[in-house]
Amino acid sequence: MSRFKLEFEKLELVPSHPFTIARGTKETVPNVLVSLTADGVTGLGEAGPNSRYNEDADTVVLFLKKLPESFFDDIESADALWKKLKQIDNPVQSAKTAVEMAWLDWWGKSQNQPLWKLWNAPSQTTPPTSFTIGLDEIDIIQQKVKGAEDYPILKVKLGTDRDKEIIEGIREISDQTIRVDANEGWTDLETAKEQIRFLADKNVEFIEQPMPASCNQKLVQLKEWSPLPIIADESFVGSEYLDEIADQFDGINIKLQKVGSMVEALKLIEKARERDLKVMIGCMIESSLGISAGALLGAWADYVDLDGHLLINNDPFSGLTLTGDKEIALSDAPGLGVSRN
Repeated sequence: MSRFKLEFEKLELVPSHPFTIARGTKETVPNVLVSLTADGVTGLGEAGPNSRYNEDADTVVLFLKKLPESFFDDIESADALWKKLKQIDNPVQSAKTAVEMAWLDWWGKSQNQPLWKLWNAPSQTTPPTSFTIGLDEIDIIQQKVKGAEDYPILKVKLGTDRDKEIIEGIREISDQTIRVDANEGWTDLETAKEQIRFLADKNVEFIEQPMPASCNQKLVQLKEWSPLPIIADESFVGSEYLDEIADQFDGINIKLQKVGSMVEALKLIEKARERDLKVMIGCMIESSLGISAGALLGAWADYVDLDGHLLINNDPFSGLTLTGDKEIALSDAPGLGVSRN
């Protein structure tokens, strides 16, 4: 019998407001909580599947059910675990993320050390996180912006036929720095140029995924033209050639739930630096558990968008804190440093 016991349960997260982007609206977010227990210690991980990548809670659960009972018995390191997970011919990356996260949390707790110390993170805090403003009616968007007035950076969802109206509505009440996320919503080059031209003098820091990932050559042209930096999100899931990404974008958004691994994400950060690409660590809508893993990687990043736990009203975990500048502070508690409420 294996010394490790793997358990899992669905985790229904509820956004504080219905969360709308260019692709649709979420009123609940079904994630999956993974528990890994051995030697009296339990590590926790979270899968945040996204339909954009053909994943949901059911595909995660199916992946976890198929793991053999002895899967962890020969694992001596995080690198060994990731190599073994990569060999599984099943592309449910959020499930692999949760399994690795649970093992790393277990390992840190077994060592009685926070994971950020065991990994020699360059800082115990991330850069300031942005706060996401989803699509809505202008008056509701303005209410959300007023509620986020303590955050130095807003991440504003666009990709609609009301984009200029949305930005003008925000600028009526706020001069906070804006990061625009179009979620592939500008489907032709001229529309993308028109929108970026409009945004260029609106205190916008960069544009995230302005066009569909399939528009490779048009994205090359847009990057060459754009007065604002462009960051890859849907175009970058971790398996693409970074040289090609560097032709299309100025930076990458690394999300653990689509990359599938904290170990792999660290390697991707190094590779991005070699190509002078900026690095942002992003997230799905996740609890503090999932965000704690992203926040550890955020210590190496230029930007972070790690507000998934701030957008829900039923976070079942605690342990992450924000500084006055809205940096995420990593806990001194062992492992990932969060605990169930």
